[in-house]
Amino acid sequence: MPPLNRRQLLAAGLGAVGTLAAGGGLTGQLWPLLGREDLLPGAETRLTLPARAWPQAADRLTFAAVGDTGSGGRQAMAVAERMARGYRQSPYGLVTHLGDLCYYGRVEDRFDDVFVRPMRPLIDAGVRFELAIGNHDGALHHSDESLAEIDAELRLLGTPARTYTTSHGPVDFFYLDSSAPGLLGEESSAQLEWLDDALASSVNQWKVVCMHHPVYSAGSHGPTPGAEDVLAPVFARRAVDLVLTGHDHHYERTRPVEGVTHVVSGGGCKTTPVGRSRHTVAAASALQYLHVDVVGDRLTGRSVRADGIVLDRFELRAREGR
Repeated sequence: MPPLNRRQLLAAGLGAVGTLAAGGGLTGQLWPLLGREDLLPGAETRLTLPARAWPQAADRLTFAAVGDTGSGGRQAMAVAERMARGYRQSPYGLVTHLGDLCYYGRVEDRFDDVFVRPMRPLIDAGVRFELAIGNHDGALHHSDESLAEIDAELRLLGTPARTYTTSHGPVDFFYLDSSAPGLLGEESSAQLEWLDDALASSVNQWKVVCMHHPVYSAGSHGPTPGAEDVLAPVFARRAVDLVLTGHDHHYERTRPVEGVTHVVSGGGCKTTPVGRSRHTVAAASALQYLHVDVVGDRLTGRSVRADGIVLDRFELRAREGR
């Protein structure tokens, strides 16, 4: 029996109770998925947003960050709708996507389900999306097939490369391929050298690093092995202000670690438990996204739950001497 896509599985699941009870051919595919909240279908939001309504100034930027949105189900739709409502209240022109854009199939087959349908109001408003690739976006580069999947995703989003920099107003963003082969494996020196040089060359007021795997996390995956030893010294030496990650499906913010604040925002379509580590200031297992306002030397972040409740607020001040 050929593999079924998500919509086929859900449709079959609605009428397959008898088949399952009888041990029919759908059992192997349906049984692990029927209880998955992140796969339940959700309605596409009908919100219409004013186009390009965000403020544009050299010393100002509003942006959103979210990771792990890739189910295309009801929970992903709820987070995307909250992001659209957040745009209505405080328009932003940029979303930094923190990886795992697509689950449960090939991104070329599922791009409409997992990205276009949930994010349509923001897309129609002209919002730019920038991607830090994640582990489900290519199975950690372990095969030619996974590399092709990553390349397809970059092409579909118009992302220039696996590692790249962008500048928006007073903020420089640095996007990393944080997979084990890409950044933390035996062949990682090239990307680490690139990162160090790019950070050293930055003259903007704020430095924000975006990647999928967290350096610090009290969630189900936990801190990424080797990341603290390899990355934390670079971030501290080059005066990074904020590191945004996903991978663990929760929200978590650390205290400044050698001046660097780390935020996990991986609640884009499903949740997993989170505890607390020695660095944790705030944490919650919740569907959410991050809404960030930068005005001059002040950065203010809000973690907003899918129902609109603000989980956490924080404020950073730019480092002196920039």
